[in-house]
Amino acid sequence: MHTEPKPSNPDVQYEKTDAHSRPLYQFLFWISAITLLTALLSLGILRALESWRDESSTRAIMAEPQEQQWPPAPRLQTREPADLAAFRKEEAEILTTYGVVDREKGIYRIPIEEAMKLTLERGLPATGEAEGSEPSAKDLAKALKK
Repeated sequence: MHTEPKPSNPDVQYEKTDAHSRPLYQFLFWISAITLLTALLSLGILRALESWRDESSTRAIMAEPQEQQWPPAPRLQTREPADLAAFRKEEAEILTTYGVVDREKGIYRIPIEEAMKLTLERGLPATGEAEGSEPSAKDLAKALKK
C-alpha cells in the first residue's frame, strides 16, 4: 500500500481554535441598547418640539382672524371632480325636465327624449334656397354636364 506524505508548508498558518462568541454577543447587546436609547431620545425630542409648536402657534386673544382674500379671476379649479359632477347633474336636469327659457318670447324647453319623438313624428323643417345664395353641388354638376 502506497501512502503519500502529508504536504506540509511551515509558512502557512491558520487559527486552530474557533472564534469566541462572547464578544459578538456583547457587541450585539450594546448596539441594540444604543439603538433603543437613541429611539427613545428622538421620541422625547419630537414630543417636546410638537408641544412647543402647539404653544407658540396659538393666536393672541386680541388678534382678529383675517378674511380670506382670493386672487383675481381666472382662478384655478380646486375641486374638479365635484365641480364636474355638479355640472353634469345640472345638464342632466336641463335635458330631462320641462322648463321656461324665456317667458316673454314664449320659449320653453322640453325633455330631449320628447323632442326626439316629436322630431320623428313631424319631420325636420324643409330649408328653402334664398335668392342670391351660392349654387349647390348638384347645380354645379348639372351645369358641367350641359
